[in-house]
Amino acid sequence: MTDLLQLLPLLLRRAGDTEEARQQAAFAAWAAAVGKQLRVATAPVKLEGKTLIVAVGDSNWKTQLNKLTGQFLFRLNSILSAPLVTRIEFVINPRLIEESHHTSPEIHFRAPEKYAGALREKAQSIANPDIRDLFIRAAGKCLQRRAL
Repeated sequence: MTDLLQLLPLLLRRAGDTEEARQQAAFAAWAAAVGKQLRVATAPVKLEGKTLIVAVGDSNWKTQLNKLTGQFLFRLNSILSAPLVTRIEFVINPRLIEESHHTSPEIHFRAPEKYAGALREKAQSIANPDIRDLFIRAAGKCLQRRAL
């Protein structure tokens, strides 16, 4: 199975050079680059130009993560296969972290029988449960937009 992260650069190119596509790609790359512990303690907020703004809980987190910025930039851009992010700005905002980690509302399909089988089959081929969940949510949002 092809790792979903390996598809991220291709998805970004095919989505066109839009601000939203770059931001979503940077957010996905952040989640993969920092690992589970930091993913829970941080939240990407916005991509402004080539600066990724990331919320942290307090000044201690900000100080420690600032020291690792070079490593994060290398990992992010390696995942993206492009220098999409050249700077990371850590901002103290515990509320944003809490909000970003709430579960997304349940997605309801208008014609689930039409797509469910194929999506279920594709989703089951994804070994990583976090990536599988992201795939299902992304597919659901795509179908939701098409139904509107």
